Amino acid sequence: MSLYFLELALGLLFIAALVGLFTGKRVAYAFTFLSSLALFGVSIEGLKGLEGEIIPFLPTTVKIDSLSALFLFVVAFTALALSLYVPSYEVRGNVRFLTMATNMALLSAVLFLVTDNLERLTLAYELFAVFTVVMVLASETRGSRKATWRYLVLTQVFGIIPLLVVSGLAYGAVGDLHHLTFHALHENLGKLPVGPAFLVALFLSASLVRSGAFPFHVWVPRVYRSLPSPFIPVFLIGEGLGVYLLLRVAHFIIPTGEAFGYVVAFVGTVTAFATLYSFREIRLKRKFAYHSVMDVGIAYFALGSSLVLKGSFLGTVALLGALLHVLYQILYKSAFFFGLGAIEHYGEEPNICSIRKLLKGHVMAFLVSLSVFSMAGVPPLSAFVSKWLIYTASMGTTNVLLWLMVVTVAFLGIFPLASIIQVRRVNRLLCKREVEREEVPFVMRAVTGAVALVSFTVAVFPFILLPWLTGSVEGLGYPLPENPVELFFGGPSSFIALATLIATVYTGLRIGRMPTERVSELLLIFYNMGDILRFTADYFISAGKDFYLKRILPIIKVVPRHELPLIKDYDDALDYPIRHLDEAMFMPIIRAVGKLAQWGKSRNPDMNTLMSGFAIAMAVVIILLGVFA
Repeated sequence: MSLYFLELALGLLFIAALVGLFTGKRVAYAFTFLSSLALFGVSIEGLKGLEGEIIPFLPTTVKIDSLSALFLFVVAFTALALSLYVPSYEVRGNVRFLTMATNMALLSAVLFLVTDNLERLTLAYELFAVFTVVMVLASETRGSRKATWRYLVLTQVFGIIPLLVVSGLAYGAVGDLHHLTFHALHENLGKLPVGPAFLVALFLSASLVRSGAFPFHVWVPRVYRSLPSPFIPVFLIGEGLGVYLLLRVAHFIIPTGEAFGYVVAFVGTVTAFATLYSFREIRLKRKFAYHSVMDVGIAYFALGSSLVLKGSFLGTVALLGALLHVLYQILYKSAFFFGLGAIEHYGEEPNICSIRKLLKGHVMAFLVSLSVFSMAGVPPLSAFVSKWLIYTASMGTTNVLLWLMVVTVAFLGIFPLASIIQVRRVNRLLCKREVEREEVPFVMRAVTGAVALVSFTVAVFPFILLPWLTGSVEGLGYPLPENPVELFFGGPSSFIALATLIATVYTGLRIGRMPTERVSELLLIFYNMGDILRFTADYFISAGKDFYLKRILPIIKVVPRHELPLIKDYDDALDYPIRHLDEAMFMPIIRAVGKLAQWGKSRNPDMNTLMSGFAIAMAVVIILLGVFA
């Protein structure tokens, strides 16, 4: 019966996508609402364990345990909030394609969490990437196309291609595409033609891209800036999916050692430096996009720490902290971006001055502030609770490397609160104009408040989630806490972590009151480091492009050696014939695209519509290939 409800939820999301695409009416979100209710039931039943096969025309094996059920519950809650909020929000952009893509992205996220088939997981990863691309394009904002291009290149080159390679290697070891499950891969690791470490590296690349972590974090500020605020929670879910994938692989599928834990922890530490760039921004969505990158970095640091401390109680504390931080940040950031949607609802760009419309004597001020201070780690709010566990784990060991990294992360934890205080200070100094208090629709206020209060409640009363969290890691052999007191006050390191958090809050208040120019001078060395990291990410992108043009292109195309230096971009490569059977296989598609381009040149249609239609066509092709496989 529970699997029936899972199929029902997926079907309702698909119907919502179709209704939105063909009618453009907000009634589509009624089906999203019903789907979220079904997903709540599936996630609760998933605590006991669910296995089976769904979708007869695309047979997909599913296995839901406590870990996937926990993430599925958050997805259901986010879908519920979206379905109630968006109908009252004045969407700017292509409403039809935005509605379709949002529901299909949620469907892909659900499929990603419930399947244990590696090929279907790769399919869900690609579908989520494709439909989130359509979401950005359909927003029709300035810079959306450039943001889409960067996001698409990163997700395809460093996300889907590694997963396709993993699927091919795993299929060679297991020998059965339909039963290419995580368990089968784990049992046949010895039959792989490469070492398991190679697969772990490929999974790590796909996870970092999906989460927007270093060195693939460059898409996050542009995408968040281009997307309407109420739809950003879908991307927050995507960040959680990336962490979930690596957690699942590193702890349940492929054995990993301390060395890999150090790598993940270091990547998380470097990613956390993104929060320093928030001082340069007055556009709130970009400002908090950098904070979002930092939160992802903290989650990866905690996950890496749990791998280093694997098997010990401190490893349990680190892993539970990582889980809490990922889930908390989806909740409190969703509430914050729902609050920014109230500004966009009246046609204004969310910035330091326009937020006065939201903060002027309105209950929304309290609700949004609750979410913002949760992100800043103010006691006893969400990030404070999760960071308490994360710091406790690393500070409870004599490992020098973990200590260096946790001190760095704690230092960077000063700046979210400092950035918030800076916003309020600059608002009072520069934004003198009076604003009228405009009434935000009740549903928008109610949804924002509900999400903020849920985030507050599960943080202040962590025993609500503790049985669920301990059940998620029960099969890993970790020693489990019996109660929250043992988890939060289990040793001297918990008090050191508590003192560190209080000190960072006090320091953040002091720095936030300093003049912005003075803070920028103090952070100049870190800005330079951030520029180095950005240049490093750009190097990876350009190096991948050069590798394709210089190494891969001569293999698949007939290109004289002396003409290789003349090929500077992908368009230049189209002038050369294909060497192998790819031409015979894909020539009909190539001709169809050519005719479509000629028709588009003569009719000059809307580019967003063309790109969205192409994305849908590619998704259908992927599904058909999966069916025939």
